[in-house]
Amino acid sequence: MAEASEATAITPPRLRTGFLHLLGGSVLGRGLSFFANLLLSRALGPENLGIVNLILSTTQTVEMTVRSGVDFGLSYALTGEGASLPEQRQGEIAHAALRVVQLSTLIVGLAVWLWVMPGHGLLPTHLPLPRSWLITLLLLICSLESLGTVQWDLLLIRGQTGALALRQGLFAPLKIGAAWLGALATGLAGALGGYALAVAAQALWLWRIGRGLLPWPPQRHFDAPAALELVRVGTPQYLTNVLATVVFLPLLAGVAKGAGLADVGYLRVGQILVQLFTLLPGALVPLLFVRLRAGNGFQERMRGTEPSLRALWWTALVCLALFLLVDRWLLTLFFGPAFLPALQATRVLVLGAIGESVGQLLHQPLLASRRMRLFLVAQNGGALLAALAGALLIPRIGAAGFLASKLIYGLVPMLIYFAAARPEFLNPGPLLRLLVLSLALIPICWLPSSGSQSSPSEVVVVVAAMAVLAFDGGSLLRGLRSR
Repeated sequence: MAEASEATAITPPRLRTGFLHLLGGSVLGRGLSFFANLLLSRALGPENLGIVNLILSTTQTVEMTVRSGVDFGLSYALTGEGASLPEQRQGEIAHAALRVVQLSTLIVGLAVWLWVMPGHGLLPTHLPLPRSWLITLLLLICSLESLGTVQWDLLLIRGQTGALALRQGLFAPLKIGAAWLGALATGLAGALGGYALAVAAQALWLWRIGRGLLPWPPQRHFDAPAALELVRVGTPQYLTNVLATVVFLPLLAGVAKGAGLADVGYLRVGQILVQLFTLLPGALVPLLFVRLRAGNGFQERMRGTEPSLRALWWTALVCLALFLLVDRWLLTLFFGPAFLPALQATRVLVLGAIGESVGQLLHQPLLASRRMRLFLVAQNGGALLAALAGALLIPRIGAAGFLASKLIYGLVPMLIYFAAARPEFLNPGPLLRLLVLSLALIPICWLPSSGSQSSPSEVVVVVAAMAVLAFDGGSLLRGLRSR
């Protein structure tokens, strides 16, 4: 039995192989999703796209909330020393996590219904479709997406990165593509119906593949102590992530009710473009956590992150600098002239996403070492500052207040993590230059000129940024070649 356990123990996926799997899925999926989103945006227009944005944002919030921390607890329980547990025990732990998510989905679904239907929250008063019909689709999409969270986590833990890559490579574009086809047929109603059908197909596939990941106990079995331990271990990070999602959903609803659905649609355009800038961290961060869990000590884990951090940060800023020169043309070409007012939203959201991605890489060694205090201070502090900024600014300046809150949430934790990590870096100079450059781009992103061409000041700043990045790029390439 001992030999069987050792033979079937979970081994951490090789970072390079797993990264290539997830990156390949992300490149294919996000590329297809990007073009599907372009088609969907043109088919719906700014206001109907705003409704879709509200529903998808609610789905993301519900999916995060129902996890109850068991996703993080599961990662800790089945990696590191937990990887050597017998598969039967691993199946019992995973089943306990699934039961917690199922119960949470019922509770959170009821809370959403009370807020959106009797409480008339989230959606504006005047809607193109019956409110009850929209809410029915909202709850269906939320429930189906939420019930698959444990299976996605298990695919990563079990090293099934090829199957996990289908989340971005196949199902993400499938859902948006189905929404576009539905929009062509019957407008907003068809878009939401098509999206719901694609989510149902994803849920069926997850159920079938999940059955073969571990030896699951009988359906009625429930290991309450294991469930409580998963929740206990994952609670600090869970509460932090839930705080962030709970903060931004009411702020987005405030934009819809105050500034209008069109502004929510412009924000959706920014979120679509952000997906291209989070391509690399989206593939790297989950694997990096599993890999760092095998390391010894915080210092070793932090230094192991440094090359990936520098390469990702440099690449993101190069892409942002090039984007600032052509974003007006790209918005008009891809989305149409009606979405040109989304210029400020795209720039600020992209810069905030870069800061958030850098922060994620910086805090992975903290999480792998279970050093939660700094993580909680940084993430919760950033979320609370963002909530305060949004509550004060959205009633006064509308969508710009939401953008300010997103920028705060992306940059404040990054600054805190960087200050804490700097003494551990072997070569902090290049990273410090990237930090200064990121902050220097804030005015250009926040105050884009209203003309159809880039202003001289924008061009000067971007050229200067590219010169700094070119200087750093040479040393970065030499460092990567020497590894």
